Amino acid sequence: MWLWHNGELRGSSEVTIPIEDHGFLYGMGLFETFRTFNGIPFLFDFHWERLEKSLAELWIDLPYTKQEMEQAIQDVVRQNGTPNLYVRLNVSAGVAPLGLYDGRYTHPNVTLLVKPLPESFQPVEKRLEAIPFPRSRPEASFRLKSHHYMNNILGKRMLVDREAEGLFADDSGHVVEGLVSNIFWVEADQLWTTPLATGPLAGVTRRWVMDTFDVKERDVTFAELTQADEIWLTNSVQQIAPVTDYAGNSYPGKDGAKFKACWSVLLHAIEREETR
Repeated sequence: MWLWHNGELRGSSEVTIPIEDHGFLYGMGLFETFRTFNGIPFLFDFHWERLEKSLAELWIDLPYTKQEMEQAIQDVVRQNGTPNLYVRLNVSAGVAPLGLYDGRYTHPNVTLLVKPLPESFQPVEKRLEAIPFPRSRPEASFRLKSHHYMNNILGKRMLVDREAEGLFADDSGHVVEGLVSNIFWVEADQLWTTPLATGPLAGVTRRWVMDTFDVKERDVTFAELTQADEIWLTNSVQQIAPVTDYAGNSYPGKDGAKFKACWSVLLHAIEREETR
């Protein structure tokens, strides 16, 4: 696959990052993962807003405008001849002196990594499994979508069902989020999600769902979650993934009434963005 790196289209074997880059040495880096539908990045305005907020928190100066990055995405889509792509917009802080650097990063390494996605976009049902150790606390005053993924990787290794999505709770036993997802559930026709105060990522699809539907926030434990009528997972590739199994209980998955109504609205939103 062709990538975009620091303003140029390159083959994946041609892209290198300096060994002194603080994204490599200290995890000082951020990324946004999203997908394109027919070449259009879905909910890119939300992704860009979150990225800018996180860059400001880490004192990383991005040398590209939103319009330049949108053009770069189009260039990658065209060069690969694949309109439906998984895209990772990665910003690694750049080279700085060895040690705990307390200055601004003015020359980050910026990369668009991609992989193809199927032409057909259908709901992906998921099984859900509790992870037996707690979610790490956010790196800053809010959780960043950063290079710090050790907690997630170790959590995935603990899964009995390696095809399941792992679910984290905090030290108090309150559900936080999935390995790569936010969580929603339905009780008595009311849609719920966990509050940002418990430490989940402020997910882009989470934001879209909350902006579009009547959603309330509350704490929930692993045991309390089993009482849900429906459970969903959200991320920026599968968008909304309905759960079929959790803690030995069965859930309706894509046949859930609330899910089917939400999925229909999502498809219309995708169509609107494609024709903007």
